[in-house]
Amino acid sequence: MNTQKIITMLTVVALALAGQLSAAENSKPLAVSKSKPNIILVLTDDMAWGELGMSGNPKIKTPNIDRLSKESLRFTNFNVAPTCAPSRAQIMSGKHEFSVGVTHTILDRMNLRDDITILPQIMKQGGYQTGMVGKWHLSEPGHKTGLTGKPLEPHRRGFDTAIYTFNQLGRFNPTLSHNGKNSKYEGYCGDVVFDEGIKWMESCSKEKPYFAYLATSIPHTPLAAPQRYKDLYSGAKLKNNEKNYYAMISAVDENIGKLMTWMASRKDDRETILIFMTDNGHAISGPDGAGHSRDGRLKKNGLYNFGFRGGKTQSWRGATCVPFLIRWPGVTTSNTENNTLASGMDILPTFAEIAGVGIDDLGVQGVSLLPDIKGEKSNVTKDRLLFSHVGRWNASDLMETYKYRYAAIFNNRYRLTWGEKGHPELKDYLNDREEEKDITSEHPELVQRFKQEYEKWWEAAKTGMVNDLHQLKTGKIKRRKGGD
Repeated sequence: MNTQKIITMLTVVALALAGQLSAAENSKPLAVSKSKPNIILVLTDDMAWGELGMSGNPKIKTPNIDRLSKESLRFTNFNVAPTCAPSRAQIMSGKHEFSVGVTHTILDRMNLRDDITILPQIMKQGGYQTGMVGKWHLSEPGHKTGLTGKPLEPHRRGFDTAIYTFNQLGRFNPTLSHNGKNSKYEGYCGDVVFDEGIKWMESCSKEKPYFAYLATSIPHTPLAAPQRYKDLYSGAKLKNNEKNYYAMISAVDENIGKLMTWMASRKDDRETILIFMTDNGHAISGPDGAGHSRDGRLKKNGLYNFGFRGGKTQSWRGATCVPFLIRWPGVTTSNTENNTLASGMDILPTFAEIAGVGIDDLGVQGVSLLPDIKGEKSNVTKDRLLFSHVGRWNASDLMETYKYRYAAIFNNRYRLTWGEKGHPELKDYLNDREEEKDITSEHPELVQRFKQEYEKWWEAAKTGMVNDLHQLKTGKIKRRKGGD
C-alpha cells in the first residue's frame, strides 16, 4: 500500500475516533484518485434468486456464484423493474424508468432519454476509465440520437469502450458493435462478454480506476448453450428446454468463476468492487412455457422461485426482488445480509459517491447505499416507497388504460399490487412470502395511503414518458406486433 493511502486511512481513522465526523461525512469517498476502487458490475438477463444454488435450488449448479455470495454482502430486498430495458434505465439514470422515457422493451419506448446525465458519464467525471460489454437495450437500432438530438449509443454516452448489441446477442459467434463498428466474435455469447470484458480491463491504465459493466444476455431466450453445460444436467428430471435454461445459468456461473480467478491473479484485487445482480425476476414464460401462471403462481415443473410469487412482467415480489451481491475486500463483511429496501435507482448515487462526484443537480430519485455497504447508518428511510409498473401498453394512446395493470407500490413490509385485471390486493410480504393472503380489509388506512401515493407518483411519472408523449403529440402511434 502506498504512503498516500496509509496517510489517508490513518487520517480518517483518527477523525472517526475523535468523534469529529458525522454519519454523512463518514460515507464520503476518499478524494485521492488512486484510492478509488475499480468497479465491476455484472448484470445477468432473466434469472433471479431461484436460479442459484445458494437459494436452495436442488437442481441448479452455480458453485462460483455461491462462493461469491459467501464472500459478499447480500442485499435481500433489492428491487429493480419487472422487465429488461426498464431495469437498465434505473441503473443508468438513478431514476424510475418511466421518468426517463423507458416504458417498454421494444420500439422507441426503450430509448433512454438523451437529455440526462447517465452513469458512465458520472464515472468519467470521477476519473474512471469506462467500458461495457454485452446487452445495451436502451436505444432502438437505427436511432443514433434521441428527441433532443443528443446521442443514444453507449459509446457516445460516457463509455470509452462499448462492445454491445442493442438487444439480444446471437448465442454463438455473435456480431457486436465495437464503438459503432460491427465485428463478429467467436464463441458462446456468455463467454464472449466476460472474455472481452477481461481483455478491456487488462488494457486499462493502472494509474486510474476503471468501471466495467458486463451485461450478459443469458439466460434470456432463445435457450441455447454449449454441450458441456448441458451435460451438467444429463441425469436431472428436467424437460429439454429447462435443461437448456439451467445450462445457460451454469455458463454464467463458470464465467463468474473465471472472472474471480482473473481478479485474484492481479495485485489490485483487494482494490476492486465486484457486484453481481440480475435485471428482473424469474422469467414468467420460462422454458417450454413453464414459469408462472397469470396469477403469479409457479407451475409444476423443474423450476424453483425461492418461495416468491410472480415473475418477470408481473406485479408481485418475484418480479422485482433480485440478487444483489457486493464484494469489496476490506469494506464489506463476508457472508452477511442487509435487508434495506434498495433499488436499481440506488446504483448511480452509490457509484457517484464512491467516485467523488456530486449529483445534487441531477434530480436523482435513488439514494446512496454506501453507508449500508460500509456497515454504517443507512440513508434509506423507514418510510421509503418504491413503485413498480410493467409498462408495455400496446400503444401510447393506451397509457391511462394500463394505469393499474401489473402495478405495485411497496414499503419495507407491505406491498399493494394490481394484477392483470387491475384489482388491488395488500400483502405482508415479509410474513407471507408467497403473497397468498389479501389483508386489504385489515389495513384500510394503509391501503388508502398507498393508493394516494400511487396516484401522485403516476401523475409525476407521466411527464417523463417522453417517447410516449412524443407519439401522442405527433400522432405517430406505434403499436406492438407480436411478442417481445
